[in-house]
Amino acid sequence: QVSFIDVDNLNGAYAATSHLLRLGYRRVAHIAGPQNMVAGEDRLAGYCKALSERGRTHDEDLVTQGDFSEAGGYVAMKRLLPARPDAVFAASDQLALGAWRAIREARLEVPQDIPLVGFDDLLPADAGRPQLTTVRQPVVRAGREAVNVLLDVIENGPTPQRRVVFDTELVIRESCGVNLAPH
Repeated sequence: QVSFIDVDNLNGAYAATSHLLRLGYRRVAHIAGPQNMVAGEDRLAGYCKALSERGRTHDEDLVTQGDFSEAGGYVAMKRLLPARPDAVFAASDQLALGAWRAIREARLEVPQDIPLVGFDDLLPADAGRPQLTTVRQPVVRAGREAVNVLLDVIENGPTPQRRVVFDTELVIRESCGVNLAPH
């Protein structure tokens, strides 16, 4: 019953997971965000949708939860490593950074051993080598729209509710192993 600005988390996660599956990875793991948040729920749903559309079942050993932080990604990846994923979709770039640290600590490399995709595109593009493949949110546009909606609510009242959902964009960089994918 409130106005909101958001991004299409479900389809962004679907695009990220589908990309890894199209590259030929079979054991794509997911580090989910908190399931008490719409973004966490929708990103997990997008991951599951991509698997389901390709006739794959949701393997509980390949899904774990983090808290959208780098530390949460590190702990989550440590839990996933015994399941031997061949690629990972993390529900945020911060989770991906933590996962990356756990992968390196296990003496594995991104993307050669475990390709990695994040969500947000809030890190500097050159934050790491290789650069992180991620789902980009239109942060500036969403911020502008949030201000416009707030001003409209102040001027005209809370009803009708304003609901704005922005599309996301998969930004393919080196960390997804696009040049290393099995054929």
